[in-house]
Amino acid sequence: MLAGNRLYVLLVAVPVALAAKPLGCSDGVVFGLCCFGILPLAALLGDATEQVALHTNETLSGLLNATFGNATELIVAICALNRGLLAVVQTSLLGSILSNTLLVLGCACLAGGRRSRERLPAHLQVAAISNAALLQIAVLGLLLPTIMHYAKDDMDFMQPLSHGISIGLLLLYLLYIYFQLFTHHFLFEAPLEGDKSLQDQEPEEDEEDEEDEVLLSFSGGLLWLGIATVAIAFLSEELTGALEPAAAAWGLPQAFVGFCLLPIVGNAAEHSTAIVCAYKQKMDLALGVALGSSTQIALFVIPVMVVIGWVIQQPLDLFFGPFPTAVTFLSTNLVFMVVQNGETNWLEGAMLLFSYAIICFSFLFY
Repeated sequence: MLAGNRLYVLLVAVPVALAAKPLGCSDGVVFGLCCFGILPLAALLGDATEQVALHTNETLSGLLNATFGNATELIVAICALNRGLLAVVQTSLLGSILSNTLLVLGCACLAGGRRSRERLPAHLQVAAISNAALLQIAVLGLLLPTIMHYAKDDMDFMQPLSHGISIGLLLLYLLYIYFQLFTHHFLFEAPLEGDKSLQDQEPEEDEEDEEDEVLLSFSGGLLWLGIATVAIAFLSEELTGALEPAAAAWGLPQAFVGFCLLPIVGNAAEHSTAIVCAYKQKMDLALGVALGSSTQIALFVIPVMVVIGWVIQQPLDLFFGPFPTAVTFLSTNLVFMVVQNGETNWLEGAMLLFSYAIICFSFLFY
């Protein structure tokens, strides 16, 4: 498994990054080394998750990819929250949503749109629209505190409002999991042979049905997941400690580092998985990884971070600021318009990528 991905060459950066600060390296060097170290570890999480998923069904496969793909963002956010870097937590989580919906999904559309068949089966259209709708509901939970902030003079309501909305989003997330795994699991799985939804699609002459190779046992995959998670936790602690001085040394706004750089590093697993799946014409899994990961960040990771901040006395709330919230709201609307017709093509991928580039460029001046 390690020999099959050139990205694992960067694993040598993990011990170097951990030793950089004791050796007296600058914060900019420490931050850069931690980013390079997290990249292969995030990929290792993805590969180990795929190996574990091979011992499960397709529904759990997509869910596991999204869940453990977000483990990197969750660990980094917890370390930043523990240090009181509330703005970094907020911008990095919103950046993770946009990097999945715009960057990852855009690259997947580019990779999958090179072939003639672009339309998703009817059941996958329903699943994609459900994910996009849930994402918009979660963004609504971020939009309401922003509106309330400018509608009322006092701010005493912000913490209880954020706690209540977070608990509501977590309950909705549990309903979403129940919907995905039990009552409507067929919407997230490949249809059986002879399904009418496939009759309108022409077979592709150059499509290759490649079977994923089982390289690890179920327990071996879980062991690698644990090793990667612990290593990411140590690197995340070093990374968050060097973030502010590194941003100042590089002359970059802290918001740009949190919104653009950290999510790209943390989403390496989702990015590679979605592109490979889309290239193999498995757009159902690519959409499940990209949209499913964004939905989990919005419905689960952000509310959990608010609750954790509540427990450890860090005043994290859902008021993320007017500019980041507006950008997220407009971006989720764009993604909804892209997926609602049930078709993916390379032009839609290019549109999503250009949107992401414009947003990242604007954060240089935020």
